[in-house]
Amino acid sequence: MTALPGRRDELVAVLLEGLRAGGDDSGLLGYSVNTAFDDPDTIWLTQLWIDKQAHDATTRSEPVAAVTRRGPPLLARQPEGFYGHAVHVHGPTAAS
Repeated sequence: MTALPGRRDELVAVLLEGLRAGGDDSGLLGYSVNTAFDDPDTIWLTQLWIDKQAHDATTRSEPVAAVTRRGPPLLARQPEGFYGHAVHVHGPTAAS
């Protein structure tokens, strides 16, 4: 997605608030918010959900929707979104 010039950090803060608004039991397993080296206004967001139903239910919940409504005024244009299936995920594991 592309933020309005000079508004990237504000948009990142809104994204993070929205991701946290779903709560710990939302089905969101992990996420990454990234910025581009060569474009100060470009952000991309990757989310890993247990399934699309969990994503849809959480994003439609009022706490998340309330935060999400604050994002569009910070965007230079409508973001593109893509869905897919995780084929391989690697990350730290908790020690027993």
